[in-house]
Amino acid sequence: MVQKIKGMRPSNSSRRAVKPRSQQNAPKSVVPVHKKPDVNQRSHQRVSLRIPVHLRILGKEVQGFTHDLSPTGLRVISHTELPVATPMAMQFCFGGETCYAQIVGQVVFCRKHRQDSSANHEIGIKFAAVREWEKRILESVVQVLRDDSETRDNSFLTIRISEDILAREAEHLSATARMAHHEDFMRGHKRGRKLTPHPAWILDLRHHIEPTWNAILNCRLIREASAGTLSLARMRAWLLQLYPFIETFPKWIALNIPKTQDAMSRGFLIDNVRVEKRHADQWIYMAEGFGIKRYDLYTVKPLAEVDALTHWLWSVNTQGSLAEAVAATNYAIEGITKDIAVATIKGFPHYEGVDGIHLDRKAYWWMEAHARYDDLHPQQALEIIKLYATTKEIQEKLAFVTHRSLEYMLLAFETCYTHFQDRASAHVAQEV
Repeated sequence: MVQKIKGMRPSNSSRRAVKPRSQQNAPKSVVPVHKKPDVNQRSHQRVSLRIPVHLRILGKEVQGFTHDLSPTGLRVISHTELPVATPMAMQFCFGGETCYAQIVGQVVFCRKHRQDSSANHEIGIKFAAVREWEKRILESVVQVLRDDSETRDNSFLTIRISEDILAREAEHLSATARMAHHEDFMRGHKRGRKLTPHPAWILDLRHHIEPTWNAILNCRLIREASAGTLSLARMRAWLLQLYPFIETFPKWIALNIPKTQDAMSRGFLIDNVRVEKRHADQWIYMAEGFGIKRYDLYTVKPLAEVDALTHWLWSVNTQGSLAEAVAATNYAIEGITKDIAVATIKGFPHYEGVDGIHLDRKAYWWMEAHARYDDLHPQQALEIIKLYATTKEIQEKLAFVTHRSLEYMLLAFETCYTHFQDRASAHVAQEV
């Protein structure tokens, strides 16, 4: 029995419980050596397996191999560095034609491979939305691969990195959070709500809308505006025609505040309304920079195809559920707007001095604001969507309304381009 000396605090060793004699006499070899716990604690034991991996990124293929595999995740060794939270679709082929498995997941860590002096990276991947029966199948497959060298030699894994905004948002999130309007992002964290991993159906939604998303960015109006070759007639028509839509945008967001049932969603929408109210003024400054008078903005009569975008947003925000409204407005429209701004602002310098145009600092505000930080709003919108889209039926509705918003925007842009013809006095020079 350890005795306590009066007037002295017991040392750390004296405070420990004395082991029974049986344990004291036990050989030291049976005492386990505890390593530092891994940051990513695993619920399933991983088995060391080396299987060829083909990583397909932006149309290119990079080779690698698996380090270990379990029913809930795996580690891959590759020369490619992937940002944390990068979404991916994986196709396993076990034993040649024996068995296939389609699984989605996300990168949870990426670091230099400790045992490799070259530029190889160790990528930790966690499977997403794997059901119990799928885990059992994977567990069985892992055992077969471990025990059967022939099956192992005829197996491979193909990983397709999502070539879309989700991957770019995850990659630039930490950098973006340090930029302008950082307080909007941090306010969400102070409420105790952090960004959560995307379930499989979110990745499916993004793949569903990706063709239309890309069609908007590659349409003639955005492509030529980005290169500085869009005629002034069309540039001015675009700024005029879209103003009623921009001016009404915060009102649609405000319609959804009463639908919220949690503090995080309500706080995000209130903050977003405040920000979007500033954006309407910034659009006016941009239009004035291109020689458009305020009176013309206030009295413009949009073409039917352009007005359809506005009517659609009114409809989905008044009649749709909170998840539908946020998906159609804050995720689809604000999400694509970031990409549009990043591209279009590159063309602005080409217009300086053309037809007396002078683009001062205010004329850049709208594009700069959306190019810098507007991807935070779609990220926060996704948190609301994941919170309220609790059934497959709602998730399917979200895929529809998100796609429909992008379809109407594409229609509006194409109409602005085709309806307003070039004018001889309004051609923009190919070079600055």
